[in-house]
Amino acid sequence: MGTFKPATKVFILCLFFISSSGFLNINQNLIINCEASDFPETVINVFWNITYEMPNADTAKSIARSNTAGYAIAGFTNSTGNDDQDILFMRIAPDGTYLWNRTFGDVNEDKGYQVIAYQAGGYVIASTYENVSALHNNTDFLVTRLAENGAVLWNISYSGPNQDHVSSFIGDLGRSIAECTNGDLVCAGVSSGVDISDVWLFRLAPDGTLLWENTFHNRDIERCFAPDSVVECQDGGFAVLGYTYSAATSNDVWLIKTDSNGNEIWNQTYGDDAGYQRPEALVECSDGGFGIIANTHSFGAGGADAWIIRTDSLGNQIWNQTYGGSLEEGGGYILEMPDGGFTIAGSTHSFDVGNGDAWLVRTNGTGTIIWNHTVGDPYGNGACAFVYEGNNTYVVAGSTHRVGESFGEIWLFKARVEVVPTTPTPSTTETNSLPGFLSIVGILALTTVIIRFHKRKLYYYER
Repeated sequence: MGTFKPATKVFILCLFFISSSGFLNINQNLIINCEASDFPETVINVFWNITYEMPNADTAKSIARSNTAGYAIAGFTNSTGNDDQDILFMRIAPDGTYLWNRTFGDVNEDKGYQVIAYQAGGYVIASTYENVSALHNNTDFLVTRLAENGAVLWNISYSGPNQDHVSSFIGDLGRSIAECTNGDLVCAGVSSGVDISDVWLFRLAPDGTLLWENTFHNRDIERCFAPDSVVECQDGGFAVLGYTYSAATSNDVWLIKTDSNGNEIWNQTYGDDAGYQRPEALVECSDGGFGIIANTHSFGAGGADAWIIRTDSLGNQIWNQTYGGSLEEGGGYILEMPDGGFTIAGSTHSFDVGNGDAWLVRTNGTGTIIWNHTVGDPYGNGACAFVYEGNNTYVVAGSTHRVGESFGEIWLFKARVEVVPTTPTPSTTETNSLPGFLSIVGILALTTVIIRFHKRKLYYYER
């Protein structure tokens, strides 16, 4: 494990004004140059942003580009009249127009975590399904295959392999899914384990037949707890991201590499023995290494910070960098860009217009910030994932809060980051914050779509 260095600390001056477009803009047209940099100054232009209004709390966890047109969102909802959450799947047109939704579940708590567009057509969703006949603590990993029109082609619940832990503290949890080059599916989540829980990896045929499964244990508690935590690698094996915990070492980020049959080749941990680290997403890089976005309380400017770890193909750390200010920041999604840098999406409280904003950060190949921008309103916003459309254009999924309400709603916006044609006077004040160029866009008026649910009782097959 390498030596960790905190991010460069500088102060960002923010100027507030109301634009004629109805947006509250902070540094939208005046980008403060916080430190000497060779990168051009940028501004974020929001083309559209839409909230999808439902009666109660709703959460987006994942977004995918449809094979036809537009986008698919997976998450969970409290708006169907059940006592707990239901799995939510939404189809959105290219301009953000709501098309239709499907919900799945019963009176128990069921949550969708990741959706992928299946290359043969339709979609696949990874969920956690509360099931009284589940082997471990009443929850299973549920995989649902949908046709393009939302019809259920198959859905199967899977219980973990450790049959001797039927009274475990934690059940089997679905979190992440990816399509293999041959059309198989690889799934990652949590299963009852040797102590409390293990990271769980399994592979399915296109019809949902289980091909193999494996669990991975390191210390006391191991979990794969986020969408976008498993990838098929260039060599045909897999990489899965999780965390490993013990009372002596707290939480460390944990990366496991397997062969094509799920047999472990190597594993690496990242962190220290004193703090808390939570992994959020994984991407394999073009050189065979990996980019990890995590959140850390151990390093950085204060509170929680977003944390990128860049490794080689064996998991050895090449560099790491934290991003944030004195308050709470978090990263939830990461994508390698064509130049070898990264874009991450998450939320910030240090650079927001009130109660948190969605946050996009773009780095070069060594972790230096090229730009970072926030989008939000005074009531609280965050980003969970995005689809990159090319030409510095992003479609970002997240959450926002309705005025006067404590619960969140699903939120989608499309934005492009563009180079500012003129160069503002740089600021030279340096104290305690985030490097790079910061632009904050506060949205006062959101387009709202009222959703009527199409509820479907979920019939599942147990493995």
